[in-house]
Amino acid sequence: MSRENLAVAALLRVLPAELHAEARADAVQISFGPNPWTLQPIWAGEGLPADIRRVRNGVGHGDAGGSNLPVIAARRMSPGARKLLDESQVSWVDASGRARIVIPGELYLTRLDPLPADAGRPFTWSGAAQAVAETLLTWRVQQGDDVPDSIGRVGRIAEAADVSVAHAARVLRQFDEQGYTAKTGAERGSTATRELRDPGRMLSDWAGQYALMSTVPAAEFYVPWREHDQTFSMLASSLGGLDWALTGAAAAERIAPHLTSVPSVDVFVSFSTLAELRRRLSSQDDVREVERGGRVRAFTAGEYLFGLTDDHDGVRVASPVRVYGDLLRERGRSADAAEYLREVAIGF
Repeated sequence: MSRENLAVAALLRVLPAELHAEARADAVQISFGPNPWTLQPIWAGEGLPADIRRVRNGVGHGDAGGSNLPVIAARRMSPGARKLLDESQVSWVDASGRARIVIPGELYLTRLDPLPADAGRPFTWSGAAQAVAETLLTWRVQQGDDVPDSIGRVGRIAEAADVSVAHAARVLRQFDEQGYTAKTGAERGSTATRELRDPGRMLSDWAGQYALMSTVPAAEFYVPWREHDQTFSMLASSLGGLDWALTGAAAAERIAPHLTSVPSVDVFVSFSTLAELRRRLSSQDDVREVERGGRVRAFTAGEYLFGLTDDHDGVRVASPVRVYGDLLRERGRSADAAEYLREVAIGF
């Protein structure tokens, strides 16, 4: 289903029967009394504040004559996104059944309790889809302003994301259907290429799904000191030769400092080297493994993640894309840090 149809479906689910709503291509026509209105939904992806900022500037408040009303639509509007829209007096709706649609002097509709979501969607964020998306998004961040026309051959993407070529090709076709990517040039052969068309929406959709996935540390460690620089030095000297990378708040402080305090130092380690990480850290003076509450937390990740890391003053750091997702998982002040990281280090 296209994002236009998703937006239309979201609108149809919240409009009461009294408005006689009818879908018209990429819009919804409603009528009450003598006045017909056309609601024009504008898809904003996952519904994070960055998505709203991306589309809000191009949205008016309806025709002066009173027949056309833009409505920003998303999968699930975050509290921050709803605040931005309400402050701008822009109507909105999301696929969970929440909405605020206002036609001044004519209609005021709010639904703040979610309706049951429709079962089944043609596209789901499989493990392979997540890996391919994270790879493409990280490459885009690393390229900065020097963005090539093509995102690369399927074989190269498959190798970097650690999935089969057939699986990567299937995922990319799904991305084409979602509007994240698009084929250019020949349909197949040496001149066939693919472009990343909507990295901002892809990032929000990927991060929104990633943040919903529950995760717990694979191991936690107590250290008696509070200086994170000492922890970074200990990790760098202890874990040489292993696949590991800093993430979360501690990584964000290296990439785009924003938080006033960092409660723990979080690292990713590959599944195959978790046991060796435990052995090496536990052998360090004043470091011991604990069941919970450790100042150092280790999480496991797929091998592809470590091909996307960067070096920051001798410390391996996960890509800004993965750090962004991990900050959103923590919510609260970490979500604020995520938005700041996205603004200054990701850029879309």
